[in-house]
Amino acid sequence: MRASRKSEADLISNLPGSIIENILGCLPLRDAVRTSILSREWRYKWVTCPYLVFDFWFDQMFLGNHKLETLVYTILKFHQGPLLKFALQAPDFQSSPDIDRWIDLLPNDNIQDFTLHISRGDNHRLPSQLFAFHQLRNLKLYKCAFDPPSTFRGFNKLVNLDLQDVVFAPETFGNFVSCCTSLERLRLMECSSLDCIEIDAPKLKFFEFHGVFRSISFKHSPLLAEVLISFSSMDFVREDRFSFDLIKSLSCLPELEDLHLQAYVLEGLAEYGAPKKLPVTLKTLKTLHLSDMYFEKIDEISCALCLIRSSPSLQKLEITAFTFDVVEAVAEFLRSQKSSDCSLTHLKTVNMQLFSGAESEMEFVKYLLASATALEEMAISPHAGNVSDGGESILNKLKQFPRASPRAEIVNSEKK
Repeated sequence: MRASRKSEADLISNLPGSIIENILGCLPLRDAVRTSILSREWRYKWVTCPYLVFDFWFDQMFLGNHKLETLVYTILKFHQGPLLKFALQAPDFQSSPDIDRWIDLLPNDNIQDFTLHISRGDNHRLPSQLFAFHQLRNLKLYKCAFDPPSTFRGFNKLVNLDLQDVVFAPETFGNFVSCCTSLERLRLMECSSLDCIEIDAPKLKFFEFHGVFRSISFKHSPLLAEVLISFSSMDFVREDRFSFDLIKSLSCLPELEDLHLQAYVLEGLAEYGAPKKLPVTLKTLKTLHLSDMYFEKIDEISCALCLIRSSPSLQKLEITAFTFDVVEAVAEFLRSQKSSDCSLTHLKTVNMQLFSGAESEMEFVKYLLASATALEEMAISPHAGNVSDGGESILNKLKQFPRASPRAEIVNSEKK
């Protein structure tokens, strides 16, 4: 039996090194290190693990009474071979001089995926060593201060850039992005130092922003297809023509197909006057998602209709309602809208979320049903806090509304 067990152990131990590294790479770091107890042959195999992730699970299940700083340093010192991924995202992690020493131990000719997540305290100023990682494909930074050296010429292989609460020098960000010539995905979350944003990224396909900015321009982003923008305050509305300038910038994107906007943008656009159609057209847009839309404000409803009418290729519309009070003037405004003014010939799917059945919401749906000649599905997701019967009574009322499309089906998305 001992011979049989030894044979089985040898079968695993004698696998090619690349396969063992792949196996270890699929394990959490805690379990990869624990393979050292399997046998004498496995005692040091973990030191070749290509992925080192110090995260919540490592903290909860492996640290115990050990200090994170000591373990990270020891593991890096013993590590051998290529290191493709390094992530520091343990809970309550603070800026520390140890971070720079760890980064200095990383092999800068291998790292493809780097994450540094500072949970609390001051932002960590990134050391110059980080900018020597020329093989980077994924970079995620949280609560850091970003100041590349003057000799930095970009991460030429970087595909995904995710920044949250990262501080830039005002003139640094645009130059940095333009130097990352392979960038495809860019997320900027609460980066308060960014005011006037200029995106020059020829391969960029996805852009997400949450925070506040004064202006944004997409200087050279011919492949950008999906844009998500939400705002953390109303400060930007004080800027004249802010929302219209934003829409104007978006209209210059030749491949834009998917647009998510928070309702604050609608409030800003209302300052422009919200005509039936914008003077610029979002001619390639296929999906429009408007979140936190107040159905109590005529200006917001008018601007939403303006955006919809200015998107001649629109196929999918998603709206997250935000309704507390019944305002008769809004419902009256929607009743005055003529469906013949705008026939939505490509709109196939509408999804209304947090639908409470307020009169203004009902009239908005009635307008869409009467205008969308190609509509296939109107999906309603009832607001659980405002609707008592699961939305059945609302659905029954909606089914009585006239429809421009004979194929249009009205469904409760909670019961699909």
